Amino acid sequence: MFKRKVLFYLVVSLVSLCSNFANSNFEGEFEQAYAPVFLGNVTRFTPIDLKPDAVIKLSSKAENGYTSLAWIPSPQAEYYKILKFDGSDWRVVSSNVTTSFYRYRGSGSFRVVACHRYGCASNDIDNVDVSGELAIKAFYAEEGSVVPAGGAVRVGWQLSGATSAVITHSQYGSHTSKSLVSLGASSQLFNIQGDSRFTLTATGFDGESVSTYVNVATLRENPFLKKGRQSQYTQPLLDLNLDIVERTILQSEHHLVFSTHDGELYFFRANKIGGKPVSWQKEWSLTLDGIINSAPKITENYLYYNETNSQSMGRVCKVRLFDKQNLTCSQYYHSALLTSPLIINNDGDYTAKFVESLAEGGGRVSGVYAFYYNGDVRVFDQQSMLPKTQSFTLADNLTQPIISTPSLFLNKKKIPGLDAQILIKEQNEVLGVAIPKSDAQQFQSFGVLAIGQQDALKPMTVLWKGAL
Repeated sequence: MFKRKVLFYLVVSLVSLCSNFANSNFEGEFEQAYAPVFLGNVTRFTPIDLKPDAVIKLSSKAENGYTSLAWIPSPQAEYYKILKFDGSDWRVVSSNVTTSFYRYRGSGSFRVVACHRYGCASNDIDNVDVSGELAIKAFYAEEGSVVPAGGAVRVGWQLSGATSAVITHSQYGSHTSKSLVSLGASSQLFNIQGDSRFTLTATGFDGESVSTYVNVATLRENPFLKKGRQSQYTQPLLDLNLDIVERTILQSEHHLVFSTHDGELYFFRANKIGGKPVSWQKEWSLTLDGIINSAPKITENYLYYNETNSQSMGRVCKVRLFDKQNLTCSQYYHSALLTSPLIINNDGDYTAKFVESLAEGGGRVSGVYAFYYNGDVRVFDQQSMLPKTQSFTLADNLTQPIISTPSLFLNKKKIPGLDAQILIKEQNEVLGVAIPKSDAQQFQSFGVLAIGQQDALKPMTVLWKGAL
């Protein structure tokens, strides 16, 4: 109780301080700060040295004869002093800046000092040059978009041209903000109790700012049931009362496959009249171990799909389409799968034209390709779902996680100089990636191994990049 009383009087005294004598810093006058000292029933106030936190990062950018300065604000500062080195000493060029940015006509070395009514912080922080336009290149939740309540989520970012940045965490109507020290690429761990939104605001020179956000939901015991909306258009799935994951819908003339947020996979077959489908008949449903994030693939009478569990670990599975038998899955790997499987088949009837396109180029690594969220690419045997010996990565060529399913370019028009390749969409860019070639010995044996026995991840060859 005595410590709490001391703290209370200290706070009160610091708020109600009087101005007695001058402080010589920068030839400016400051109020004197006092702290209470308790001697029995007598309280005395003694002078103390009270300064704001120093500016921990100062950024500068010289352009068109001017130097733009910006810095991470000091929480206690009421104003800032700008100092410039004149060749022998630091001199004040502006003594009362109330923003966190400043523009100076000319160039040189600068320092920014945080001040309030009781004094100024130390002034030994030099500036750091910043290049590039202000941009948020990436902002994401590493553990995925759904985590257990009371768990932790790591939020990552990649910035360009930022002089300061803040992440605001919103949940249950409350908001907490955290200033970022690392303004390049980094991450921060947050504990969440309920559905959360993380908003990243990056600030550049002259007060310019950009902002984006990512939502993270908490797992629910009973998933929310999303109802469809009636309209004048036919909606054959409206009356199913299923919370369908829209990205998982696979529809053809004869088949309808989709999954739901409560972890079920459904297969419907078309009922036809006069050769045209008029309704869908449920054939089967399958309870999943996790959730499916993108549409499955049908080939050679099997349904192939990527599945991610609650620990954000992904695996690839296949099941026989007409009776949901022969369910076979790969091992889980420590990254989520938001994409669909990509099947490259050299010897089956998946696509004869694709076999022809590979004839001149030698053997490629065939099988079921899984493109993981973290940029790893693993290949599984199409029959056994065991991992192939070779495994790959695209991490060094990506600025954001893989969330869109890649596609095959087969060069059907026989354009000279173009080989079959994998196309990967990343925001407003497309990457052309070479289909990996098998090692001669592996190509002969078609060997498969456990994930722990695979070769080290090899970088995939990016043939080109293009803007959309």
